[in-house]
Amino acid sequence: MPSIPPYLGGMALPPISRPSAAFADLRAFLASREKHQWVFALLSVMITGYFITIFLIQSRTREYKAPEIVWVQNYAGKRTDAQIKAQQWIDEKKRKTEAAELRKLQEAQRKSAAAFAKKLGEVGF
Repeated sequence: MPSIPPYLGGMALPPISRPSAAFADLRAFLASREKHQWVFALLSVMITGYFITIFLIQSRTREYKAPEIVWVQNYAGKRTDAQIKAQQWIDEKKRKTEAAELRKLQEAQRKSAAAFAKKLGEVGF
């Protein structure tokens, strides 16, 4: 089997330089740029940054929200006004009861959060 010649062995590596010399070289390179080159460089960085930002915002995972199901009752078309008002009164009473229960739960949660915040304040957070 023939040996493979080391084709990378003959490559010349750039000379090692001091960091101050590298910064001076970079400063000289940047100073030699024209105004339109700076404008296009800024524009290209802004466009790229815009797309990266949009991708990052859209990739954020959101908390799962269960779909809201609305149940509809099928009422007879021949109901009287008295029947309709009686059903509305029952529904309104049920709605008020549920709203009061929700307010009660929210108040309990607020008190719990306030107690937790007070404990954190005592600790120093």
